Amino acid sequence: MLSCCRAVAVTGRSLRWSSITSAKQHGTEQDSSHNILPAYSDDQRLKILEAINGSCIDQMLNFDITKARAAKLQNWKTRYGPMKELGEILHIEGFSLKVATKLFKSLLEQVDGVRSSEVVPGQEPKASRTAPFITPAMDDKRRLQIVSSIGVRIGVTSVSWARMEIGRQDSSCRLTNWQHHELNDKKMHLAELVQRCLYATHQIPQADCYVLESPQMAQVSNNPGSIDQQNVNIQKAQVSAIMSYALMSRMYPDDNKAKNVYYMRRFLTARLFNHLVGTERVTSEETILAMMRNDNYSEYKTSDTQAITLLNQVHFPADLRQLFSQLARHQRDFLGQAFLLNLAFIRLVLLRDPTSITSVSRHSKSPRAS
Repeated sequence: MLSCCRAVAVTGRSLRWSSITSAKQHGTEQDSSHNILPAYSDDQRLKILEAINGSCIDQMLNFDITKARAAKLQNWKTRYGPMKELGEILHIEGFSLKVATKLFKSLLEQVDGVRSSEVVPGQEPKASRTAPFITPAMDDKRRLQIVSSIGVRIGVTSVSWARMEIGRQDSSCRLTNWQHHELNDKKMHLAELVQRCLYATHQIPQADCYVLESPQMAQVSNNPGSIDQQNVNIQKAQVSAIMSYALMSRMYPDDNKAKNVYYMRRFLTARLFNHLVGTERVTSEETILAMMRNDNYSEYKTSDTQAITLLNQVHFPADLRQLFSQLARHQRDFLGQAFLLNLAFIRLVLLRDPTSITSVSRHSKSPRAS
């Protein structure tokens, strides 16, 4: 009996010591987690905590976070209550120091307009929200300099482009140039292809930047497809490379760091305007015609039937409306793709419209072409 009592006493002391040791270790982990994070001011820390604790999953998707991580964060808050320290987020699965820092930056940027360069002193400004959409990334200084852009749709045998002057806040975006140029409908020698591409590039007007869709990456496969399909892919890649280089050469020689050619992620425009069925794009003509009819007030539907209004007006001059109506159906579709590519770039990257960003963030990743 005496042995049992001693055993119980020893067990009780062991449990108490284990609890004290666990609490000390937890406190040490909290302190170390807090120390490895960037040095935020008290005001910034409170704003981050308020944004995290007061946002649901859908609201969190407005910031730089994936849907899976937003769900894990929400589950953690449901289980443990509101977050009290920034370092607590590092205890959630999937949240590394890099992921947490990017999230905090985007929270501060959208809550009170603080930029990345103000959050962590001494670092170059980075575009935390534009990086998922375009390559290369664009910093805030370059973004605010751009007042005109051209969306370039490159095909195997044709090139289409749409130039827009970009409105800020309540100003309207104006379409100023809209053209379709046929290269050739037959396979050409590289020397002839270069000449035709350079001529087409010469027809494209000047702008602050040019936007293309990211080309399809070559994939190793035991069944690469027919020889004709391989030739088509090769010629399209050649056209993209030639015209990209020609457009890049328009930069001023003394401005080595600035970029003027950007590549939008594949299928992003089709997802934004609900033109994607599986891995196939549907025609853009109906969307363009609807915008022309409204002109000063355009809206499009997402897959969950939520109406998303384009806050900035898009003005179509009468001569460009007439040009569009006189072209063949496939040419109108190509012009529409170039226009919507440019408009998606303006909404997602230059203006950082929260509604547009949310609409593409709610979808799964872009499908990969086989």
